[in-house]
Amino acid sequence: MPSWNLTFPFSAICGMDLAKKAILCALVNPRIRAVLIRGPPGSAKTTLARSVHSICDARPIVVPHNVDDETLFGGLDIESTLKEGSMRFNKGLLHSDGQGILHLDDVNLFENSKLISILEAVANERVRLERDGISSSYDVNSTVIATMNPEELDIGAHALDRFDMCAYVDDADGRAILSRAMRFSKSPMDFKEEFKEEENGLTRRIESARRILPLVTISDELIDIAVELCVKIGANGHRGDVAVMNAALTLAALDGRDEAIRKDVEEAAMLCLPHRRDYTPEDNRKEDERERDDQPQEQEQTEDPHESEPPDQNDNEAESDHTPPNDLPSIPEEIVFDIGDRFKVIDYMDDRSFRLRRSNVKMGRRGLVISSDRSGRQIRGRVPNGRARDISIGSTIKVAAMNQQGREDNGLAICVRQSDIREKVRQRRIGATLMFVVDASGSIGVRRRMVAGKGALQSLFMDSYTKRDKVGLMAFRRESSELIIPPTKSIEYCQKRLESLPTGGKTPLGEALLSAKEFMTAYVRTHPGEMCHIVLMTDGRGNIPVNKDRNASEEAMEIAKAMSIPGVRWMVIDTDVRYSYFNSSAKLASALKARYFRLDSMNADRLYEGIRASI
Repeated sequence: MPSWNLTFPFSAICGMDLAKKAILCALVNPRIRAVLIRGPPGSAKTTLARSVHSICDARPIVVPHNVDDETLFGGLDIESTLKEGSMRFNKGLLHSDGQGILHLDDVNLFENSKLISILEAVANERVRLERDGISSSYDVNSTVIATMNPEELDIGAHALDRFDMCAYVDDADGRAILSRAMRFSKSPMDFKEEFKEEENGLTRRIESARRILPLVTISDELIDIAVELCVKIGANGHRGDVAVMNAALTLAALDGRDEAIRKDVEEAAMLCLPHRRDYTPEDNRKEDERERDDQPQEQEQTEDPHESEPPDQNDNEAESDHTPPNDLPSIPEEIVFDIGDRFKVIDYMDDRSFRLRRSNVKMGRRGLVISSDRSGRQIRGRVPNGRARDISIGSTIKVAAMNQQGREDNGLAICVRQSDIREKVRQRRIGATLMFVVDASGSIGVRRRMVAGKGALQSLFMDSYTKRDKVGLMAFRRESSELIIPPTKSIEYCQKRLESLPTGGKTPLGEALLSAKEFMTAYVRTHPGEMCHIVLMTDGRGNIPVNKDRNASEEAMEIAKAMSIPGVRWMVIDTDVRYSYFNSSAKLASALKARYFRLDSMNADRLYEGIRASI
């Protein structure tokens, strides 16, 4: 039977040097409160986190994903309350008499608000609790060691910044790993004996570093280097600066030195800054500037005063004879562009606060809703409105326990009355539906903008697989709009249709708006509770009106102003390659009350991030 005494030895784990160094720093320095280990599945992240017990006195406490707030932070002690007739407080898992280790396995699967509460309590070294009529607090002397697989859901930037150090698992010798794993399985005690001296050496090193740490100093020059590194990577706030300083001092103490050197700061930066880095590519802005500098004719043409006036959209002959700028290649009548490079999905859900609402939808992982049935996780109890359909036993007993004085027990341990009954409030997640309405006319083919658009679409398709979202695609060109992909979760189907999506022809913008309204209105009625979004990718210049007697641009603007689809949000992506004075897409976004983004200043990654941030 497994026990903490039979834990795999810390020093016997192959490789993972950065992760080991981060853990050692956390065991030495009490100001380093949280360490994150990131790596692919099966890379011994959990084994390493649990092996800490072999080199220190702290025993890791595994925090389960479905732990409730009362178990985690503390709450009413029902047994003492029933026996003594007065409310007593029971401390949660975060409480530890000595130095404790909280192990959060697959930390990216924790509820974001709960994870932040844990990290905040550990950082502040105190839990303050106000619940069930109880006001109490207790000290927290624990260190968080968390693990996660970055290929799954990522952690929000706000929660990620609260980890002092983050280490990425590196490759190790596969043969040595298998050999040690087989020897440990055969005889755990004999295997631990092999590494006993190394384990004891690490224990002595930790104890020695704890004594040296208060004496370690660092020069002003190295402090300036640390600050410069934080600024250079774009780290927000000052948690990164503080973490680098604490780590540098600790690394010096682990080496037995009373003064930090440049190497300590560099190693500390490797452990404390990568997960805080702002990955918005700075080079993209420089490329855009260079691209604009290389387009003098285009700039001159957009500065033409005639350009500021909207052209007569009904003059089809004039539109057809219009000569594009000299530096823009001519676009064939129809062309199928390749799909742009796919990019890694970054989770921005922490930037959006989802309001809890009722829903009958049973699928999805994106938005939080209050369940109207018995599905989902219980978050609290409440007084039922009428007959209780889903009784919360724990909440009912807690309420009854606080009201036992003056009640006849009739020989029972507790007397429960009708007024004590509480029902469960359950919470679950729902998915989102993203309908892309894409301008596939000839104008979007200029400078291969469709390549970047397809790259962003493909990445969103891949993300929808993990988020259980649905993604659809409508394209408009020539004289009509067409539903290319109905809302679906099939990645293979989306990939095939996206590859064959052609580009060319004129722009029936008004028809596209009406088609999107018609489809999404019907969709929302049959899918109540889903978060639905329409992402319109266009340059805002329609030239095919719905009513042949109307001006195409004016008609599209009127349709946008009258647009109303309950439960659906709009986003507009401006695909115009020119920096014209008359910004049709921005005005269209204003009429639709939509979020506005400009494609010309974004690569595929930044386009995707902007869309995700608004969902």
